[in-house]
Amino acid sequence: MDFDKDKFKNVLYFIIYKCGFRNTVGRTVIHKLLYFSDFNYYKEFNQSITNESYIKKERGPMPIHFEMAIENWLRKIR
Repeated sequence: MDFDKDKFKNVLYFIIYKCGFRNTVGRTVIHKLLYFSDFNYYKEFNQSITNESYIKKERGPMPIHFEMAIENWLRKIR
């Protein structure tokens, strides 16, 4: 399956909405929440929510399309 840009953005925006603007929630936490959302959904239903690919980083997995989605979100709220 191909990467689903709209679903990825919706999951990202939902996580941001639920976390609010807390001092303890930064990019690394959001990366992990996206990863575990996909991972747990895959574990339950044998398919990914977004079909996103993740790269290994020092502090945990990072979604490849994260920066693109954040830039779109920032344009919307400005």
